[in-house]
Order: sequence, then structure tokens, then C-alpha cells
Amino acid sequence: MAQACASFPDVKLDAAAFAVHAAGCRDRGAKAEHLADVFLAWAAGRGEAAALRRFERLVAPDLEATARRVDRSPAFVDEVRQVLRVRLLVADKGRVRIHDYVGRGPLRGWVGVAALRVALNLRHRPASSGPEILAELVSGEADPELRHLKTLYRAEFREALEAALAALPERRRAILRLCYVDGLKLADLARLYRVHESTASRWLSQAAAEVADEARRRLVARLALSPSSLESVTRMVVSNLDLSIARILRD
Repeated sequence: MAQACASFPDVKLDAAAFAVHAAGCRDRGAKAEHLADVFLAWAAGRGEAAALRRFERLVAPDLEATARRVDRSPAFVDEVRQVLRVRLLVADKGRVRIHDYVGRGPLRGWVGVAALRVALNLRHRPASSGPEILAELVSGEADPELRHLKTLYRAEFREALEAALAALPERRRAILRLCYVDGLKLADLARLYRVHESTASRWLSQAAAEVADEARRRLVARLALSPSSLESVTRMVVSNLDLSIARILRD
């Protein structure tokens, strides 16, 4: 066990806790040559910053190669990376899935299998219909004036939001997806990116504000609206913005 821990001298160690975890892994068939991988997975699952950095560097090449076998687009590879992060490293009902790795084989191979499952699930998820989503965005609007505007300009509204989301840097788009589609709490997002919760909150607010500003700019330019209509357009864009973003990103 000491040799496994020595492989990662920058990773903090709770020797007693890891001894218990390692004993459980040995009971489930862990091999001695993979004990260092067990230690890395255990520390990453506990949110130890150095372990998370080491883990991501270790698995990144295989993860990306696996995702590209299913879909070579950069957006798809990024989505697989983000979903896998959540699946493996964010606790669900007190359980962190990366702790299911017990060391029967190399960690890279175990993560590669998990990445393939995620990629195939994403690739074969049911496709949502554009018109159905547009109708949902409109019907969910409680304000009569905004509902009228969204009905009148719903195609342009969706196109503006899609373009605004596409214009975001990858990390900001991923943060919106993790929070609005996958339902991550700010505390989980902060842990995932190894930042303070207030920083994660600021990132989320800034990403949403950028989408709103860009969508508004595109709508105004596309519709050639008068200055008197700008306030209504602004209200239309920011009304239920999180729901609108969630529907489009899920599609």
C-alpha cells in the first residue's frame, strides 16, 4: 500500500481510510499491480485536487479516442467528457461511482469502458422535434404579452438562442448543460472544477447573461425592431431563460 501511495506524492493521504478501502478492493479481486490506480481513483472520488488533475491527465487520451469512435465532432467529445465526469466523480445518494473501481484491471481500461457506454447512450438518445420544443417554450410562458411575442417570433427566438449558445466558449456551454440539463448543484459544479462555490455561481450567471445578451442582439438585428420594442424583446429573451437553454441543449 505504501508503494501505491508513493506513486503520487502530491496527493494527500488519509492512510487509515485508504487502508479500509484497499482491503475491500482486495476482497473483491484487486491485483497488486493495480493498487496505485486504486489509490488514484479513491483520492479522486474524495475530491482531492491533485488526484483529480492526475486522473484527468491519465484517462484523457483514451476517453477522447473512445468518444471519437462513436462521433468525431468536438462538441460530442466534450459532452462525453462532461457527462463522464459527473457520472464518475459527483456523488449520487452518497455514492461516488469511481469508487466502484477495485483494481482488477488498469484504471484507464475501466474508464474507457465507462466512456464507451456514455458515448453510445448519448449517440442513441431519442431525438426531440424542433417544433415540439418551440411549442413547449411558448406554452410555458405565463405572461400574455411575452407569449404573444414568442408565438410571433418563435423560430427566430430559437435560432437566436441556438446561435448564442454555439458562440459560447466550450467550458461555459458545458457549465450551462451540467446545471440546466443534468441538474448539478453549485456545490457539485464547484467540486467538479475544483473552485469555490461562489466562483461556480459567478461562472453560471455570466454564461447565462452572455447567452441572453447575444440572443437579444441577434433578434434585434434579424427583426429590425424599433427602439420602442427593445424592452419587450429583452423581456422575451430573459423570461424563463434557464428553461429555454435547457430545452435547446437537451435537443
